[in-house]
Order: sequence, then C-alpha cells, then structure tokens
Amino acid sequence: MKLGGWNLDEVKGCNLPQKVQSAFTAVTGDMTGAEYEPIAYMGSQQVNGLNYMVIALQKLMIPSGEKRPVKMIIHEEIDGSVRLVSVSGLALYA
Repeated sequence: MKLGGWNLDEVKGCNLPQKVQSAFTAVTGDMTGAEYEPIAYMGSQQVNGLNYMVIALQKLMIPSGEKRPVKMIIHEEIDGSVRLVSVSGLALYA
C-alpha cells in the first residue's frame, strides 16, 4: 500500500439488479487482462437507451495484481444490446 492510500481489503462484492448484472456479465465476460467484481450500483441514466454506473474492483492479471476501484459505465441500447462505454480509476490517494 502507498503511504496515505486507502486499504481496500475489506471491500465486499454486491448484488446488482438482475438487468444490470446481465449487462455487467455481458461486457466483462470475454475480457482479458483484468477481472472485475462489482461493489456498488450507483444508478442509471436515460439517454438513447440506458447507461448504468457500477463501481467495481479491478484486478489486473499481472504479478502484483493489486485490486483498485474503478467506475464502469455500461450502455444498454434500446434493442437490448450492451457495450462498455468507459472504465476509469477512482482517486483514493492523497
């Protein structure tokens, strides 16, 4: 852990609403290089379809493999198809 950083050892996963869980699984299921565990569902935004905001722990598939929180935006089209819009880190260090 970096000096002044937050210790995330006790963060536990969450149960997403079914529709959001399906979208999350669809966009993360075939990813390589990182694993994602949802820890908070923040809500949705109605646009041309829906955007879902999920806070997740990202674990990169590298030797150090530290977990870090990220904000994920998932878009669900009107036809039900989903895509990952963005993954961005959350600043937890002073």
